[in-house]
Amino acid sequence: MGGHPTAEFGSGRLTALEVAELLGVKRETVYAYVSRGILHRVLAMDGRTSLFDRAEVEELRRGRRPDRDGEMRTMLATRLTRVSDDGLWIRGHDLIEMVSGGAGFGQVADLLWNSPQDETWDRRLEASGPPNAIDMAPWVGAPLLDQLRMVVAAESAADPLRGDLSDRSVRAAGRRALLSMATGISARDSVPTGASPKNTSVDSRRELDPATLMWARLTSTQPTPEQLRAVDMALALLADHGLAASTFAARVAASVRADPYSVIGAGLGALGGPLHGAASMAVHRLYASASATGGDPAPIIGEMLQPDRPLPGFGHSVYRTQDPRYSALMTQIVTGWSDDPRLRTVFRVRDIVAERSDALANVDLALGALTYLAAMPVDAGEAIFAVARTAGWLAHAMEEYTERPLRFRPKASYLGEEPQ
Repeated sequence: MGGHPTAEFGSGRLTALEVAELLGVKRETVYAYVSRGILHRVLAMDGRTSLFDRAEVEELRRGRRPDRDGEMRTMLATRLTRVSDDGLWIRGHDLIEMVSGGAGFGQVADLLWNSPQDETWDRRLEASGPPNAIDMAPWVGAPLLDQLRMVVAAESAADPLRGDLSDRSVRAAGRRALLSMATGISARDSVPTGASPKNTSVDSRRELDPATLMWARLTSTQPTPEQLRAVDMALALLADHGLAASTFAARVAASVRADPYSVIGAGLGALGGPLHGAASMAVHRLYASASATGGDPAPIIGEMLQPDRPLPGFGHSVYRTQDPRYSALMTQIVTGWSDDPRLRTVFRVRDIVAERSDALANVDLALGALTYLAAMPVDAGEAIFAVARTAGWLAHAMEEYTERPLRFRPKASYLGEEPQ
């Protein structure tokens, strides 16, 4: 695994004194900017030192305040994930380097959860056995995200110890929930609930691996090891990405001491719209439509272009350079489907956009390619995203459980009619 300095005063954060020097003002002025909402700060782990976002300070130094269009910004101190243009780091480890070097979803989950050596995912996987059998037969064909919500609710009801919020208990609930989510969904009538996949190309020791389980329930195609590895990499790369909307929802739930299953439910609820977690669906449709019309995606791209919204699979609200998860996942996809002629359509989409726009590919472009090439349903990418991000939601919940409860209470400014 690659390492990275874990110091809080890294390239993405500045102290108040550094901000003052950069702006050419007194330290007191920096805090005046904070009180006026011009700058935003977060407390370091020592509970005393104020830290500031370097990009926001640079924008102020250049003479303009960031235009947030009414965005309400919240900054939280965390020891979990660092997201910046120089990489994606989990507990000081380079996630891209880890996954490209062979780490899978289970290892990334263990890193996020700070699992002790005798409690790692690999060691607990076979001992845990299959999850609770949930009769999802009546819901086969329902949206996969809805199926996941039902699975988590049923698993919660079956766990009498769900109120134990200790790290060890949360990790146990997390493993159980993840296996249930991977086995409970189905896009095909031919997959009985609770059945184990029988892929002859897969090592039997990996039978309870989430990537293997999900493949068997999302597509009838027989996978190669390289193709299964692509799903495992997608899960690992998507496990956490800082305080995205669903992760913040999960932390709010944890702040009121909701149990782990309710935390997962809060995260799943925030994935119910097209702006978070579902972008790969539009990418999948783009590839499928292009193939249906002879392989030229240009007309389809033209129809999808919106002047006020980025093309699905391109651009990112955090990265100013290319999303590093895209290259890692796409490399494995090319390996897994190297002889598939549909890859030409995948690359043609990227090239057409590159000819007309500076927008760079993000992980959704690769995730949509994965579900398209694997003959999965169009919403399979959203399901993979949700299962992956569950590991991150629970890691943030464990961190939030150590904070003061009920700390999230935004104040409302009433603008309606006065009482008569």
